[in-house]
Amino acid sequence: MPDRREYLVALLLALIGAGGAAIFLLARLPSLDEGLVRMVAPGEMAIDLQPGTYTIFHEYRSVVDGRLVLSDDVSGLRVAVSAAAGEPIALTGAAEARYSINGHAGVSVAAFDVDTPGRYTLAAAYRGRQGPEAVLAVGEGVIGKIFGLVLGTIAIAFAGIGGGIAVASVTYVKRRRAREAKP
Repeated sequence: MPDRREYLVALLLALIGAGGAAIFLLARLPSLDEGLVRMVAPGEMAIDLQPGTYTIFHEYRSVVDGRLVLSDDVSGLRVAVSAAAGEPIALTGAAEARYSINGHAGVSVAAFDVDTPGRYTLAAAYRGRQGPEAVLAVGEGVIGKIFGLVLGTIAIAFAGIGGGIAVASVTYVKRRRAREAKP
């Protein structure tokens, strides 16, 4: 008859999967917002960018220069990106992504592509009214990092927990068959 210790192996596999997922998540979470450039709007800021796809986030809770900035309603805030020569860069909708890390919480609002490395200007202003200060964050590949983090965490957890369930199920079936086969 198969040993009951195989259930312990199943439990260990499940715990290793859950622990591995937690370690994977906690090790990568603090660096998720690395590379984001932040500016307080209304205003403008020059940014050196390399070719790639960038996402603009509205950080409704942020810390800039040691100052907490909260901004829930930024309706009417117009955002523009332009190249060094002043030609505008087309903004598109961004895949929805939200984050809350390192004292910053934000949501994606727009995306744009850069074909040529250089200095670009991010500008934001309210049209026809005064509005609250808001923090905009710009970064390349942030949405991909978020999805990679979520999918990697889930994959590690399912591998360990699924392996544990598989070992426990096989052990159960073997033990039941062994009991039924006894005279």
